[in-house]
Amino acid sequence: MNRVGILSILFVLSLILPFTALYLAGDTHLITLKDIVDFLLTGTTGDKFKDIIIKDIRLPPIIGAVLIGLTLSVAGLMLQTLFRNLLASPYTTGISSGVLMVVALVIFVDSLSHLFEIFGGKSILVAGWCGGIFSMILLIIIALRVREANGVIIVALLLSYFFMGLRAYLIANAEELKIQEYWGFTVGSLSKITLGDIIPMTICSIVFIIGVMFLIKSLNALLFGEQYAKSFGLDIKKTRILILFFASFITGAIIPYVGLIAFIGIIAPYLARPLIKTSDHRYLVPATMFLGVILMVSCHILSLKYYLPIHYIYGINRPASPLPIGAVLDILGGLLVVYLVYKGEKKIKIDY
Repeated sequence: MNRVGILSILFVLSLILPFTALYLAGDTHLITLKDIVDFLLTGTTGDKFKDIIIKDIRLPPIIGAVLIGLTLSVAGLMLQTLFRNLLASPYTTGISSGVLMVVALVIFVDSLSHLFEIFGGKSILVAGWCGGIFSMILLIIIALRVREANGVIIVALLLSYFFMGLRAYLIANAEELKIQEYWGFTVGSLSKITLGDIIPMTICSIVFIIGVMFLIKSLNALLFGEQYAKSFGLDIKKTRILILFFASFITGAIIPYVGLIAFIGIIAPYLARPLIKTSDHRYLVPATMFLGVILMVSCHILSLKYYLPIHYIYGINRPASPLPIGAVLDILGGLLVVYLVYKGEKKIKIDY
C-alpha cells in the first residue's frame, strides 16, 4: 500500500475512534449508541441528564486526547529531527521539567501558594503556563549560546536533573496532601479537562500546527545534518530556535491542563517511521499526528474500562480506581516499543 493509502486509513481511524470513545468511555447501558448518534446529529439526546453526561463529562476528555495526540506527538518528532535522537521529546529535553518545577513550587512553597490563590481553582494551570514560558525562554537562551544541537540537549537534560533534585527536596519536606496533589499532576489525567478548557487548547493547537507546516522543509533539510542543511542556505540557528519555540509553546500550553503525559512524544514518531516507510516530513508529520490521536484515544478508553485490582496488589479493602492515562500510555507504549525494537534486531540478525 502506498503512503497516501496508509495516511488515509490512519485519518479514518483517528476520526472513528473519538466517536467510538463517546460510547465506550462510560456505562453503555446508561447511554446507548442511539443516544450518541442523536447527540452528534441534533445536539441533544432528548434527555437533559444524558446531555450533561455526554457534553460535560465524556466529550471534553476525548477532545483533549485528540488535541494532545495531534500536538505533543509532533513536538516530539520535531525535537527528534533537530537533535537526531529518537529519544528526544518534550520530557527528555527538559521542557516538561520547567513546567513541573514551577507547579511544584506553587504546591509546596506556602508563599507562592498564597500568591497564586488570586487565580482560584486555576492556580495550578497558571503555574504550569508560567513553567512553560520559563522553559521556552531557558531553551532559547541555551540554543543561542550553544553551537551544536547535541550540546543543547545535553545542557537541557542536565538542567532537568537539577530541577528534579529541587523537586525531590520539596517533596521530602512536604505534607502528605500536597504530595498527593503533585503526584496527581505528574501522572497525567484527562479527567481534569472541562468544556471551557477546550477553546484555549484548540487555539494553541491550531497555532502550533500552522507553525509546523511552515517548518516542514527545514525539518527535511535537517535530516542530513546541520552542515548539509547549512550548505543549502538554511539558517540553522533560526530554525533551531523556531523548533524549540513551538515545541516549548505547545508543551507549556497543553500540559498544565492534563498533567505530565510524556511518552506520546516518543512512541508516535517511532511507530510512524516504519509504518509510513519514509523520513519525509510531508508524510511523517500527518502520520505522527494521526497515530498520536489513535494512541491517546485508545489509552483513554482503556483507562476508563479497566481498573487496578487494588485489593489484590496492596491487600487493602478499597474500591478500584481508574488508571491514569499517562500510566496506561507508558505501560502499553513501552511494551510496544520494546517489542518492535526486539523484532527489528531479530530481523537484522536473520538477514545477516
